[in-house]
Amino acid sequence: MAARMMRMILAAGLALPLAAGALQDPTAPPAMVAPGEAAGTDIPLTAIMQVGNRRIAIIGGQEIAVGGRYQGATVVRITESEVVLRRDGDTTVLKLYPLVDKRPRGK
Repeated sequence: MAARMMRMILAAGLALPLAAGALQDPTAPPAMVAPGEAAGTDIPLTAIMQVGNRRIAIIGGQEIAVGGRYQGATVVRITESEVVLRRDGDTTVLKLYPLVDKRPRGK
């Protein structure tokens, strides 16, 4: 009887990592589209950080503040969810989470 119980516990213990591997992180961002792709651009906006009172964008693995440059484009504005780049008069808006529609409550 004890040997049978031990085998059942061992089998359950071995199956546990397999079941846990199927779980997804509920705090992870949506995985449907990579950041920056749905905005119609191939520029990879990864993150936006706030350091003190200034914001820094992580674009293509580089930390860039307002006034900085990425592949010939100048960063003209960084908000909590997007970065605006300007190159030769053309403006490109990179959204951190392009599929999230943020609206004020009740609207």
